[in-house]
Amino acid sequence: MLAGLDHGPRDHETLDLARAQAAHGGGGKGMRIVRDLALLETEIAAARREGERYFGDGRLFVERYVERPRHIEVQVLGDAHGQVVHIWERECSVQRRFQKIIEETPSPGLTPAQRREICESAAGIARACGYLGAGTVEFIYGAGGEFYFLEMNTRLQVEHPVTEAVCGLDLVHEQVRLARGEPLGLVQSDIAQHGHAIECRLYAEDPAHDFRPATGTILNWKPPGGPGVRVDAGVREGGEVTAAFDPMIAKIICHGATRAQAIARSVRALQDTVLLGVTTNASYLTRVLQHPEFSAGQADTGMLARCAGELIAPLSEDDIDLLLAAAVLSDRELMQRVHAVPPMHAAMGAWRN
Repeated sequence: MLAGLDHGPRDHETLDLARAQAAHGGGGKGMRIVRDLALLETEIAAARREGERYFGDGRLFVERYVERPRHIEVQVLGDAHGQVVHIWERECSVQRRFQKIIEETPSPGLTPAQRREICESAAGIARACGYLGAGTVEFIYGAGGEFYFLEMNTRLQVEHPVTEAVCGLDLVHEQVRLARGEPLGLVQSDIAQHGHAIECRLYAEDPAHDFRPATGTILNWKPPGGPGVRVDAGVREGGEVTAAFDPMIAKIICHGATRAQAIARSVRALQDTVLLGVTTNASYLTRVLQHPEFSAGQADTGMLARCAGELIAPLSEDDIDLLLAAAVLSDRELMQRVHAVPPMHAAMGAWRN
């Protein structure tokens, strides 16, 4: 069900679970999931206020909410001559607060037949509207293989490098060419997937405190390198990370012959990343990549919330020793006893041998 709240019906009884989203929203802003329909109007009002604050437009739409879905998007290119191709799909299910933090391609959750079906559907949508340029058609993918159109982003997205890595195309170059009116220059059969690619978004945030944005001065920044590793960043040493901008510091993209190799390279790249002065989510991303659900290709959009306890940073033996030492040193009564002069020695006064 999809109903315009300003102009369409409000048939609450037809929805089991609902999702309200700002009509001009993006990045998870202006979005509410309603599990108790008695709260629908309250959540609609909250989503409307957020939409007005971030986008200057309080209009909303409401749709059925699918439990434990995957977020699959398809890259498309269209030229001024009516030609459209898809550049295969990306899996974007690993999200916190409705915002992606890890993307990969190919999706580990699709069979070849499902992959062709969703990609051809996306190309058909772009073709039907005469789309020109680079764009992304996004879908909610249900556990039973059913999928629903979510939205279309008429731009290149943060995660486009994984598509470039696997398909060998420069999407920025292609976008500029198409904007000039040039033809695509390739057909669907020319576009193949080679290997596997994963992108991790390095954020200035504290996962231990509900992903609270972090600020500070970048004192030392050494991005990772090595075979199959690409880093896109817009920061430098001495730069200030403030609350006025999106907290994303860099994108770490790793390509491998297999998904296992791409995961291993991503873990190593995150461990090799040096960024001092600002708290980041690098260690958290490593734990997500190593989590059994992700490793098995079973991540859905609720994984991070569902597995929050398992993704808490474990304490090492050194950490435990430091905490115990700090606890001892903070015990005033104990420290007074440690430093107190025994009565027998105190009775000696100022006598010296």
